[in-house]
Amino acid sequence: MFHLFEKIQKKEVYFIAEMSANHGGSLENALEIVRQAAKAGADCLKIQTYTADSLTIDCDNEYFKIHGTLWDGYKLYDLYQDAGTPYEWQARIKEECEACGLDFLSTPFDFAAVDFLEGIGCEAYKIASFELVDVPLIEYAASKGKPMIISCGMGSEEEIKDALDACKRAGNDQVVLLKCCSEYPANWKDMHLANIPDMMEKFGVPIGLSDHSEGHLAAVVGATLGACVIEKHVKLEGVSSADSEFSMTMDEYAKMVQAVKDACEIIGEKKYGPTDGEQALLKFRRSLFAVRDIRKGEAFTAENVRSIRPSQGLKPKCFQKIQGHQALTDIPYGTPIAMKQVKEVPELKTPRLTLREIEEADTEEIVSLRSDPKVYCYFTNPRPLSKEEHLHWFHKNYAYDPDRLDYAALDGSGKTIGFFNLRKTSSAVEVGYLVAPAYYGMGYAKEAVEALLALAKEKFRCSKAIAEVHKDNEKSLRFIQKLGFSLEKSEGNYLVYARSL
Repeated sequence: MFHLFEKIQKKEVYFIAEMSANHGGSLENALEIVRQAAKAGADCLKIQTYTADSLTIDCDNEYFKIHGTLWDGYKLYDLYQDAGTPYEWQARIKEECEACGLDFLSTPFDFAAVDFLEGIGCEAYKIASFELVDVPLIEYAASKGKPMIISCGMGSEEEIKDALDACKRAGNDQVVLLKCCSEYPANWKDMHLANIPDMMEKFGVPIGLSDHSEGHLAAVVGATLGACVIEKHVKLEGVSSADSEFSMTMDEYAKMVQAVKDACEIIGEKKYGPTDGEQALLKFRRSLFAVRDIRKGEAFTAENVRSIRPSQGLKPKCFQKIQGHQALTDIPYGTPIAMKQVKEVPELKTPRLTLREIEEADTEEIVSLRSDPKVYCYFTNPRPLSKEEHLHWFHKNYAYDPDRLDYAALDGSGKTIGFFNLRKTSSAVEVGYLVAPAYYGMGYAKEAVEALLALAKEKFRCSKAIAEVHKDNEKSLRFIQKLGFSLEKSEGNYLVYARSL
């Protein structure tokens, strides 16, 4: 099994060790590279499957001579003869990969090479940057239904798209593109790794990096930009070859693997809030404390309440909400301010109901009712409510809001018929209700809301109540109209009703 997409799915980087010519003409060197690459942390060992005749012709004219690179003075045919991996070794190299727990991968350079690799059970194909424009070769390799890894060195957007289209025509969507600079070694200023996230967006496939630069900095940067594959040439100490000058030693490769993994760990996942290690330090955050003795009935002001460390009191943002409210108890100097000292939630009685403030113990009933599809379909965010979401709201929002009162309404037998709330705004009080369907049409909800409206007039001194109702919620529309609310305005899918108090 080829593990490339398994690693990608796990959001882990897949490491390819490229042997290329670094066997130096020795099968034993090739097998030792396999063994050492496995120890260095590679996931895959890659070779190349070609002959000099499959790549070029044996011609001495100037077209076929190399100038100005590591291989200056070489004739193409001679270079490929020296650097190639003999076909008769390749099955043996694959066996050694399997014995060492490595995936085996090769780059075919013609149709015959693909057929040969099929014959030895190759499970994936790599297309070299220089063959990016060989669309017939790409389509033929892709037709075998194996994962395709395509290097994009020198490639224009159009050429990369042509290669992807060739895979699609062959019915193969198992494609990974590698950002690559086909210089040996690659100059950092020419690498343009900013292409990695851009390629993800443009081409919609996983993107990796084939890195020919010195050291492992580019590999680390590539991984931080989202590269899911890192390919690097590896060599044995003391073995010289056509590719050894820009290849890593095994020790260097192992350090690269670790550096990339460390970088990915540092990046982590998108997450806000305290880490496990920060939890113990939350107590040193600021919160609201009494910085003078505060007597019962005295208003909270900037003179008697301050935001200081530690964090046992209300959050600093709550000061604006409690400012001007009267203390319900005496609060000594140095005491953290708690909402129980600010917000009084009186119990309400009606002929058939008792309304008390909601408690944490009500969570299961609230979540169950709010998660009923017949109920949540009329909410702004039409989906079930989780227990964690409700508890976060209860402890982090409701507990610190002096301008909101939430009630559970219980009938004479102690069964909860629904949940009701008041929220004071700058100009009115908003009324909310969540009634169990079993109690629809029995008059309980009307009784509860009337009691809340009377409280709102007295406690919040508001002259108007408003209620938002989804335009498709016929039961709620009829209910709110029976309570004497009149349509005030429309806001998207919601109708705003108002009533004088």
